[in-house]
Amino acid sequence: MGYQILMTRLFPLLTLCACSEYNVAAKSETVTGGSPSIEVSPMEVYFGTAEAIGDEINRVISITNVGDAPLDVYSVTLDDPGVEFSVTAIGETTLLETETVELVVSFSPTVEGTATDTLIVQSSDPVTPETLVPLNGAMGLPDEDSGTPDEDMGTPIIKIAPSAHNFGTVTVGDTENTEFSVINIGDADLVVSGAIFEPLTEEMVLNLHLGANGPFPWTLAPDESKHLSMDYTPTDDGFDAAEAIFLSNDESNPEAPFSATGNGRAFEGFSTGWYIYDDGLEHETTSNPERPVTSHGDTDLYWYEPSGGHGLIGSTDPATDFAIMREHVLAGAGAPTPITGPISFESGSTLATFAYATFTYVMCDFWIEEDEDPAIYSVLANRVDDGIQVMVNGEILGHMLLGAAPTSWSLADVGRPGEVNTLIVILVDDSASNRYLHELAFYRDGVMVEGS
Repeated sequence: MGYQILMTRLFPLLTLCACSEYNVAAKSETVTGGSPSIEVSPMEVYFGTAEAIGDEINRVISITNVGDAPLDVYSVTLDDPGVEFSVTAIGETTLLETETVELVVSFSPTVEGTATDTLIVQSSDPVTPETLVPLNGAMGLPDEDSGTPDEDMGTPIIKIAPSAHNFGTVTVGDTENTEFSVINIGDADLVVSGAIFEPLTEEMVLNLHLGANGPFPWTLAPDESKHLSMDYTPTDDGFDAAEAIFLSNDESNPEAPFSATGNGRAFEGFSTGWYIYDDGLEHETTSNPERPVTSHGDTDLYWYEPSGGHGLIGSTDPATDFAIMREHVLAGAGAPTPITGPISFESGSTLATFAYATFTYVMCDFWIEEDEDPAIYSVLANRVDDGIQVMVNGEILGHMLLGAAPTSWSLADVGRPGEVNTLIVILVDDSASNRYLHELAFYRDGVMVEGS
């Protein structure tokens, strides 16, 4: 019985998905505390080419419990037990958290040519109770005249054409499609044993067209190809990407990738409008002796901002921290205010000076046309109390403190044409007096930009 293999891996903080066409166990929701979780490594085994019938090639496979409850490994078996492949016998085994068991899988060819099988690991993982590991090996064909291995038996070479595609900007809810091919440009059979699909988000879907192409493994003669496609349906503003990795017996390129990128856009015009959020709380600023607050608008204040991103101060992963901050603002701000002019607001303050601070976020998703130079755009503020920090696309453009002259920040080095960009300005107040932000606005070639 043959198994169709597609392994789907999503990047951190995302969940796994798969179409029924793939016939693969896939995570449909994020696993939380109290569940076992299996990790099998490697997820595909290629034994290479044996020199003679009866030679044995061994590989080690590890099974690890990466969850937070004991994992029961019920069985490790071969889909098509025979003499070519064998695996270390294992009875039912319980692995505690982080515990690993190693197995030896062996390949000993009995005939010339290629051989495939599938290792099946059954466990108590509630999300992936059955893990499939494709096995591939080969035995060199003998030279008919000399009885020695034929040095000219050929080489399989995989080619993905095209190897990448940019969908460009797609309106949220619309679907765009692109086609690509897996081609054998070598002079020996190419065996494609499976595919690993790695979407950054769930908006991109890989179509293997198994009705026409058949299940894995695919054996492609020289110049033969398989035609595939990928769909992109953005569900929100922002950048999306995915990668499909095709596993084969091409020893020089055993993991050949196809990558795709795209950008969703849910609004017309320049912007979504201003999202403004203040949680109304006074946040203590004395909890970290390495971040003392000693002046009005002190930049150490932003380390205490409550989104969890620490205002990007000292961040080792600013893209993630900026995304956390953006979600924090969206969750609290409510509907945006259209951009019809400069934004200004002010209020009184009763804070214990330097010991507490309030944080007010002003955020905007905005659009730079594909043919525009980001340098023609800038952000300007007139007056502030006690200070602001200006960020675009995960980078801190600068600060402005109480008493400073009107200040502008260019988008030359941070703006991204043809994409949804994000501006976040944090107004901080840290003393018993006033707080205000006057005339914050976008400018294009010196002219203020209004929103949609």
